[in-house]
Amino acid sequence: MSGRYPIPETGGALARRTTLGVVVAIVALLVTQAIVTALGIDVGVSGAMSPFAAGPLIVTTVISGVGAALVYAALATVTDRPARNFLAVAVGVFVLMLIPVAVVSPSMGITTAGQAILVVYHVLVAVPLVAFILGVVDV
Repeated sequence: MSGRYPIPETGGALARRTTLGVVVAIVALLVTQAIVTALGIDVGVSGAMSPFAAGPLIVTTVISGVGAALVYAALATVTDRPARNFLAVAVGVFVLMLIPVAVVSPSMGITTAGQAILVVYHVLVAVPLVAFILGVVDV
């Protein structure tokens, strides 16, 4: 995969890719959350610290982006195929991050619809981050 998707040659190039992925993810999340709110879907929790509030959506997306960039940078220094290995790590992390959605979120008062929306939100963060960091999307 690293032959198909160019490895960023500098930390600045990786930061640019990551920033673009984070921005796309945040826009996708906020637009989707606006639709959820407009449709009046009962997610079960509300308030500033709800996982459906803009603040937590933005903060967790930025943290995810930083973490993803650090993992990619580490893999680029210790492996010959950072793109392939990053994709494997990203899939593993994605699956692991769904466990709290299924196990913990009901105890927080999140409805089944809310859980489904959280899964969609995980996808809306993971896909652009991985695509931009790997260079699948060339900007």
